[in-house]
Amino acid sequence: MSKTVYMRGLNNFIQEIRDAKNHEQEAQRVEKELAKIREKFGDDKGLTAYDKRKYVWKLLYIHMLGYNIDFGHKQACDLIPKPKYKDKQVGYMACAILMSENDEFLRLSINAVHVDLISRNEAFECLALNFVGSVGGREMAEALVPDILKLLSNGSSRPLVKKRAALCLLRMMRRTPPGQEVVHPDTFCSILNDLLEERDLGLLLSTVTLLLGILARNGPAGYEPTQARLLRILERMILVEESAGRDVPPEYLFYGVPCPWLQSKTLRALQHFLSPEIAEEKTLLNSILETVITTVPTAHKSNPNKANALHSITFEGLQLVLLKNDCEPTLRAKAVETLSRLLDSEQANVVYLSLEMLSRLTSAPDVLAAIRERTVTVMSALKGPDANVRRKALDLLFATCDASNAEALVAELLEYFGECDYTLKEELVLKIAILAEKFAPTVQWYVDTALALLERAGDFVSDDIWQRTAQLVTNNDSMQQYAAREVVSVLRRGGVVHESMVSTAAYVLGEYGRLVAAEVAPAEQFKLLQGLLATATAPTRGLLYTAFIKLYLQAPNDSELRSTAIAQFQGASASMDADLQQRAAEYLALAAAPSEQSTKFVLPMPKWPERESTLLRQLQKKTLVDDDAEAKEAAIALAAAAAASAGTSAQPPLASAGVSAAATPTAAGAAGAGNAMGSVSSTLSAARSVNLLGSDASSTGAAAAAAVAAEYDPFAALAGGAPQAPQPAVDMFADMFGTTPAPPAPAPRAPPAAPAAAAAAAAAADPFASWSGPAAASPPAAAYPGSFSPPAAAAAATARTVFPDSPTPFPSAAAPPAPGGFGSSADPFGDDSAFGPPPVPAAVFPPAVPSVDLAACFGALLYKDRGVVYEDQYVQAGLQLTFAGSTGSATLFLGNKQQQHALTSVNVTAASSSSVAAALGSPAPGTIAPGQQAQVSIRLSCTGPVSLADTPTFVLSYVIGNVAVAQTLRVPVSPHRFLAPDHAISKEVFFEQWKSTLYAACSVRVDLNKA
Repeated sequence: MSKTVYMRGLNNFIQEIRDAKNHEQEAQRVEKELAKIREKFGDDKGLTAYDKRKYVWKLLYIHMLGYNIDFGHKQACDLIPKPKYKDKQVGYMACAILMSENDEFLRLSINAVHVDLISRNEAFECLALNFVGSVGGREMAEALVPDILKLLSNGSSRPLVKKRAALCLLRMMRRTPPGQEVVHPDTFCSILNDLLEERDLGLLLSTVTLLLGILARNGPAGYEPTQARLLRILERMILVEESAGRDVPPEYLFYGVPCPWLQSKTLRALQHFLSPEIAEEKTLLNSILETVITTVPTAHKSNPNKANALHSITFEGLQLVLLKNDCEPTLRAKAVETLSRLLDSEQANVVYLSLEMLSRLTSAPDVLAAIRERTVTVMSALKGPDANVRRKALDLLFATCDASNAEALVAELLEYFGECDYTLKEELVLKIAILAEKFAPTVQWYVDTALALLERAGDFVSDDIWQRTAQLVTNNDSMQQYAAREVVSVLRRGGVVHESMVSTAAYVLGEYGRLVAAEVAPAEQFKLLQGLLATATAPTRGLLYTAFIKLYLQAPNDSELRSTAIAQFQGASASMDADLQQRAAEYLALAAAPSEQSTKFVLPMPKWPERESTLLRQLQKKTLVDDDAEAKEAAIALAAAAAASAGTSAQPPLASAGVSAAATPTAAGAAGAGNAMGSVSSTLSAARSVNLLGSDASSTGAAAAAAVAAEYDPFAALAGGAPQAPQPAVDMFADMFGTTPAPPAPAPRAPPAAPAAAAAAAAAADPFASWSGPAAASPPAAAYPGSFSPPAAAAAATARTVFPDSPTPFPSAAAPPAPGGFGSSADPFGDDSAFGPPPVPAAVFPPAVPSVDLAACFGALLYKDRGVVYEDQYVQAGLQLTFAGSTGSATLFLGNKQQQHALTSVNVTAASSSSVAAALGSPAPGTIAPGQQAQVSIRLSCTGPVSLADTPTFVLSYVIGNVAVAQTLRVPVSPHRFLAPDHAISKEVFFEQWKSTLYAACSVRVDLNKA
């Protein structure tokens, strides 16, 4: 604020505001001053430049006090074109503070800003650049970017101006729509290279920030030459000692650390590039990374600021090493060791960042082994004082769990529940339930875990958890007696019984209390449940009343039980709840003639149809609500890893039972995290499978499953011969490869019809049949709260009646399993040998037919950098091509278009041509979860003259259901891909040669005309 010290009126106004005794007095003074300024600005022709500056300064001060300023914008804009610095200073500052980038008054200043940018006055240039960098929008970007680029490339501009120009250009780029780029790598890469050669660290910091923004927006294509300059910057900062002439000014030393912000951003920019192919650069990169990851501060208490700076550099280096698949194995091992040691840090921020990075790297075997060695440390972090660290530790333990450590880990988490933070309990309960369901070694262990969870954490157990437990108990005969016995033990212990445990007890004892009648009489079971009736809600009371009538019908000759049951039903018949009143009336009619009615209306529960577990979807829904963007990204990655683990070769118990453990597709922003996570189970040893849903295919519940599957299975109609209407194309790469669709191929012919019986069998066996239908979310209580009717009989259950001539609302009793099959073991507690996975018929899938013209896709990619290369009804494959000199990279994006079925055995093999060598840069994913994407990189290297007739190829193969696909595709490599523009020639020399050539051509044409 130059010269403001001499503005007596401004100083007096500020003093009067400070002397105000209360807010009302201050507001009165402000209103009086605003009225005066508004009057002066009404006829501003008589105002001097001094008065304009004074009044604009007053408006700024009033705005800083929190008052709304709705005038004076034009007068502030009028000060910008003034020739004096003090006028421009006030005008730029007022416009930057009082206006936003969409303010119409900013249009008045664009021409004045343009004049200042080309004025060759450093003070004016800096004022203009600061202003545009603060409030510049799309209109300013269109008008002023050429001027900013001239300042960046002008050799006479000092670093003071260039670093402001770099940050200003970054804002212009961010305010420009994605389709309109303000710079192009062909022309701007050389400017960046020159800027990265500067010695001024402030200019280097601004340039690297600009480069990082470009890489994050457009990718590394065309900017590969800057990688060598970035390595030289790090070499100067890290490897060169101070005694050897490190050339770092004292003002850029932060507690002895040379410009840590520049080091961190440079390491982050290097994460966008592939490893350098030149041996010297690769050696230099390895030396830098080894120094970075081994320099871990220890004395953080004595000097926490220095420790924070070193930690920021260390974590960027660790991320560069661990997230790249082509790093040296020894360097990667050191990085894993360093990251494991950081878990022992006393700083909560360091522990949190370590846990977050480990959560993203659980798909790597070496990282997974290191995490398991540090399980005790992670558990201690789970019990630490910081809430964010506890949540991140829970996510890491959940991501690293498999069949080999599930028992110990679930036991630890159950024990931790008592001391767990209140805000974390609901998520902890959900994850324990998922782990118990996925990795149950035996049926007995699952029942013990589920009942312990219901008993300890009933207030935090959702209906999905106890209903899932009831479903699994119903579908496993050997689990039923043991579950009933354990429920009785829980109720006998007394204490507070939570609502979810009451619902579970009512269901289990009502259905399977008869199996323990010799140990616990029906009358005692009735009393145990009766004691829970007083505190139960209306839906739970409906379950209890249903259990009461079933227990009574087990011993209809017990007079005491009869009188107690009838008294309960008579009391409920006067209930205000219509459902309870109807139940009581029906059950009183059943109790009046138990021997006649029970065989018609009270039958054993049939097997539940196979369906997807809703727990993983509930976990995703919960994690997506998190407001913290970083926590949201990590949670999505964890859910993606859990979903991907269901499709691996080492099937968990849930998958072996025919129930999909894959979660629904996550949000679009999770693709990168999901790719980083990968599949947890793909690196683990196969575990013993326990069929938690049984294998009784002869149950009459299979008919209901067939009906549901035939209605909702998208492939059931094809299997039955009915033609299926063509589905709209699912473009999974629309946001990545543009909106131009690939050329369509001729419509595929319908597959041959299959017998109706085969269609019904396929629909009954399809574990994904209930995904897209309402039955996917149907709980065990399907008819109305408290009902036990299965989903297929929901309609019949609503018309339940006690009259003997009405249709039977329940299907007939389930047939016993075949001899030697599941459930035939004499041990009711679930011996391991009795639980082999049953053979589940595979779903019938039509053959894969390309939905795009492969030749047209290949031709389109010859002149584009990205686009669709292959697509059928199951998968969509896109290519993104980047080239630098004689090398290149083709990133293959594979998207699973199916929302119910995972792609398995996904593999990509590359074959070289005579002129271009091709090799895989990253392994194939193996499994792609429904609705998810994966990436595979192919490295290319030019070894001779390139010909379109001889290009590299790759084979994309995958399996979905009964369909195995292997498609050979060509990599679109043309000769111009390996050509690079010559940046050595200046534009003056080029145009001089161009004009001379053009003049010579015109002279020849004139001579020919004369001849």
